[in-house]
Amino acid sequence: MAQIGFSMAKIGESICFELPSAMANKDQVIETNRSLAQLSQNQLCEPLGCERFASVSSSHLVTFLRAVQAGCKTTEPEISTGGYLSLDSMCQKKDDLKEMAITGWEWQVIDSQVESACPELPQFLAQALNSDHAAKTTANELETACNIASIYELQATTSKDLKKAQEAAMASRPACANYIAAITAFVKQFTGGDAFPLLKLLQSIGKQYGGSTVWGQEFTELLAYTDFKCPTTTYPWIRLAMAACHMCAPKQYIRDGISRLLTSADFSKLKQKGMAVQLAAAEKLLNEAWALCGQSSLTLDQQAQPMGRYLTRLALFLVGKGSKGPEGKNYKQFEDITDLFTQELMNMKAHGSMDLAEQLPSSSASVDKAVQPTALEANSDPALIALAHFKNLEVGKHYTFATDPLKVYKFESIGATTAVLLHKPFFGALEKLEVEHKDLKGLRAWEKSVPSLQPAATLTALQPSVCLMAEFGRAKAQHWLYQKYHELSDFNVVVSTTSQLFANSKFNKNDLVLLPLGQVVLQKKEKINKSSVVLQMAGWKFEEVLVVTHTKCNFEKKSGHWCPFYWCKEAKDDKDKDDATCEKATLTRATVKHHELTIPCLKNKVALQIGSPLLVEFQEESKKKKKKSRD
Repeated sequence: MAQIGFSMAKIGESICFELPSAMANKDQVIETNRSLAQLSQNQLCEPLGCERFASVSSSHLVTFLRAVQAGCKTTEPEISTGGYLSLDSMCQKKDDLKEMAITGWEWQVIDSQVESACPELPQFLAQALNSDHAAKTTANELETACNIASIYELQATTSKDLKKAQEAAMASRPACANYIAAITAFVKQFTGGDAFPLLKLLQSIGKQYGGSTVWGQEFTELLAYTDFKCPTTTYPWIRLAMAACHMCAPKQYIRDGISRLLTSADFSKLKQKGMAVQLAAAEKLLNEAWALCGQSSLTLDQQAQPMGRYLTRLALFLVGKGSKGPEGKNYKQFEDITDLFTQELMNMKAHGSMDLAEQLPSSSASVDKAVQPTALEANSDPALIALAHFKNLEVGKHYTFATDPLKVYKFESIGATTAVLLHKPFFGALEKLEVEHKDLKGLRAWEKSVPSLQPAATLTALQPSVCLMAEFGRAKAQHWLYQKYHELSDFNVVVSTTSQLFANSKFNKNDLVLLPLGQVVLQKKEKINKSSVVLQMAGWKFEEVLVVTHTKCNFEKKSGHWCPFYWCKEAKDDKDKDDATCEKATLTRATVKHHELTIPCLKNKVALQIGSPLLVEFQEESKKKKKKSRD
């Protein structure tokens, strides 16, 4: 659309749902979109928190327009201004882009109560609208598999049927309709049961690395129907690794939108008798790796980052195509790949995020350099002639000599007869080397980070004694929180099916104290927001803060844990309203102390009767933030 011009006339029917009225459900929708945006490396705009609607059509267009307004990063050179999107620059074509982004267009809005009464409606509408817009975009194999699984999960417990889910998925007329039976077979047999954990993992990997890549009919059927002739396993993890690897193919192995990285010959190789031991070992390693991820507190999207790399590297190792993968590297043994996974998982646990583009770039991440004409005088410059001859050389980059591959040099400068290379040893002074132009052919590009000693401050901060002190403090906070919660756990309040909280007894002023309960985690200060429940501990000197995670509860399924603290809504702002109609706050925010811990809580600021609604005071400052964000 950016190339041919933005036009209001090209926008199809735009439909959205009002966000749930229950604050917990609304926050969940916003947080899901925020998590997805955070995984995009600043290529998507995070929600502001004041959104009122969620789209089921025109979603890609809305997401793009929000990214343009926010000036997000982009890897597309045609719409890039210094690597970022710019509304002013893109509006120079004088098309409808500015009107789309600033004024908007007419939408059909469906009330949130409709979704509450019919939870499967948004999914159904999305399919129908995708079918209507089939000429513009079609679902690939992974999206179709996820669609089938999603429809199956929405089916009534007594009438679940993957075949019917497949038929429903056909309503969107996916491009893979001719071999959708193979996709259903893969979903049925190899994705982990009716919760589809392996498919959801693959979906998360796809979102981050190559979700738009088409697998192709031959590969999909091989994935679903290959018989490895093993009496003890059908190798679900090997199949998942092959899918992840094929999906994350580098740009040069994608033709007409279809990945060509893995072929039938690769599956034939895996079926050879000589591969049986390696296949069994890889299957076991991947199963153990997934168990390790499950034992952590990482989200699925966070687990997908190290798991996606592990799956891809193992698949490439097994078929002998490491040099053709995203990293362009051949590993010598399983142990090297497993050690790397362990290190990346530990980094993820410690820091909560990793630089995706650095180690496993997606197929869309590579951007060709723009070709520029050569100036006349450059044809008489020995230095420029040498650089043109040795096309792999670039001033400022790092290189090694084939004769001494462990010594890394920085290409500092090049003159009429020689080039200057600099090497910084671990110990000692900077070494300077002058090399004649003819000897530059011995240089090899160094693609990894330049070897250096770890900073002393980093080593000190990562000493086990230092790291464990924060964990020890977190454990104490968890213990004291449980103690205080159980001390006051007889709250005697009730909640309605419409998520309204009421007193179930008479309470004098300040007699009702509602405490939070959940897992205490260490969280970076910059990730704290209005809904965060932050604990204070005497003498706490660490950079991360103590946060209580929200507990989840599903009354219909009788699952999870009910903590009244999280169900208390804010009273609506009563300014400029009739006293007879406005909501009055009955609770106020306060704190209680237990040992060295200060815990946020809610206390009744007025006497309560049976049936008194429990509403906490409206926060004026949160209203100001919303006004500021609109400006």
